[in-house]
Amino acid sequence: MTNQTDGKLLALLAYASALFLYLHLVIFLAFLGTFILLNMGRNREFVAFHHRQMFGIGLIAILVNSLANVVPNGWIALLFITGVVMIAAIGFLAAIKNLKTPLPYIGEKFQQWFKFIQ
Repeated sequence: MTNQTDGKLLALLAYASALFLYLHLVIFLAFLGTFILLNMGRNREFVAFHHRQMFGIGLIAILVNSLANVVPNGWIALLFITGVVMIAAIGFLAAIKNLKTPLPYIGEKFQQWFKFIQ
């Protein structure tokens, strides 16, 4: 048996892609958690409002990502993911405009459910 290392890096990267499959969720939670901690005790309601909105969006994204493998048709999951991105864009635009506008359909619920984010 010979040691064949030509292309070994590409072969290893093929397996590394499986490790990075859920890395985006870990990074999201780490960043959002850091931002929430940085705002704690500062009584900035505008920031807390948008953190609660994004926390809810993140939970929906995690739920959609988890259920995407269960649903037999990938197009349904793609539609939900597109919806999550659109809702996040609406919240982002509201924050740019200095507005505390709740997200359509779910924003008020996020404000009620996630009152622990202050």
